[in-house]
Amino acid sequence: MLPVLTFEQILLLVVLFMVFILLLAISFLVRDLKRKSEVNLGEQNRALIASQRLNKVILQSLNFNDVIQKIAEAIPNELYFDTGIVAVIERVSKTVKKVGISSAKEAQTLAHTLTDTFNNVGISLDDQNNYIARVVRENKHLTTNDLYDVLCPLVTKEDAGNIQRFIGIQTAEVYPIYGSSKEAIGVFVAGTKKKKEELSKYELAIIQNFVDGAGIAMEHAMFYSNLIKISEQLRLANVKLTQLDKLKDEFVSLASHELRTPMTVIKSYLWLMLDKNNAESLSEKQRMYIDRAYTSTQRLIDLVNDMLNVSRIESGRFALAMKFIDLGDLINKIYVEMLPKAQEQKINLEFARPLQPLPKVQADPERVEQVLINLIGNSLKFTPENGAIRISIDYSSQMQEEIVSVVDNGRGIIPGDISKLFQKFSMVGTNYLVKQNTQGTGLGLYLSRAMIELMGGKIWVESEGLGKGSKFSFTLKTA
Repeated sequence: MLPVLTFEQILLLVVLFMVFILLLAISFLVRDLKRKSEVNLGEQNRALIASQRLNKVILQSLNFNDVIQKIAEAIPNELYFDTGIVAVIERVSKTVKKVGISSAKEAQTLAHTLTDTFNNVGISLDDQNNYIARVVRENKHLTTNDLYDVLCPLVTKEDAGNIQRFIGIQTAEVYPIYGSSKEAIGVFVAGTKKKKEELSKYELAIIQNFVDGAGIAMEHAMFYSNLIKISEQLRLANVKLTQLDKLKDEFVSLASHELRTPMTVIKSYLWLMLDKNNAESLSEKQRMYIDRAYTSTQRLIDLVNDMLNVSRIESGRFALAMKFIDLGDLINKIYVEMLPKAQEQKINLEFARPLQPLPKVQADPERVEQVLINLIGNSLKFTPENGAIRISIDYSSQMQEEIVSVVDNGRGIIPGDISKLFQKFSMVGTNYLVKQNTQGTGLGLYLSRAMIELMGGKIWVESEGLGKGSKFSFTLKTA
């Protein structure tokens, strides 16, 4: 006979049973939470690993086409999606064109079908139905379960349905790709056999992170590819310019040689006609015309010689005969030669020769003469009657160089024109008549700088402005 339980005992049993049920429920709940937590942690871990792999894949190359193809293949290979398509925006034509598609077997059917039309025609950014165009315009990610939304109007709805069934895609995720600017540079499409609701937030987050990284990779690749193209264009242009420059030098050299001989002959005959014995038979007007012709011929010969020297300097064929010379003696020689011309123009030309002997300089005497004649000649052109030109030498023991200066109180130079003086064919001043009367070939100072620099020195000019004269100086190293 079973014992009769009291009310208190029955109540205790009921309480114990309820506690047991509660503990059992808690146990199941904990197990379920643990399982879900493990799933979430697993997905997060997979997302992290996939993101690292994706970034590594797309950053392996800077070649634009390689980067695009790697981006297209990364999603199917790393995230086990079924299809990846990368399209690049062409802003000029306002179209989106396919440049990369994943190489999975199923995707190749799609690639074969779409390659020609996608590459040659593309999808207009103004298309109101196509999702690729929409994500660019609306600046947001879109999802569709109908592949026709992505492929229209390149294929018909029926063909899009056949392709979708063949590949087995249930969902297409369409993302705009951005670089550093606010305008999209491309579009990424990831196709999967999962339904939209089956995609976890981690999978979607992986794609978004990947698209962000893909944008940076694409932009870098674009910059690199453009840099390569520009570099190649510059290289070809430089080769062409080098060839043209060589042809120019050859032409100038040939033309100058051909011109110099007849001009020298003409000058000689004109000089003979101006000779004292022959000039007596000439009228005053004839003598004036022949004298002008003689002067003009000499200017042409000087121009030819200058052009020859420029050609030799620029082609590296300019030879120097370096010697140890007494700069004071050389300047004095040029001073004596130029003094009659200065007196004829009523200009006071003086040479302040140092009282103590100076060290010799290492230079080509013929080229130093050419520079001095040019500098003194310039001062004579721009110094008025009763003006003064002073030539001086200073010695710097610290720099081990001698400094030659030609100072005048002539017209002076505008500060803005100083930088132009030593350029080839430089022309300073604004008055045409002044230029006609005083301007030379525009090569003298250019050649002077080139020759002084080839001899290891430097040349410069100083002037406080118009009407305040000028000072041309150059240095040469002492022995």
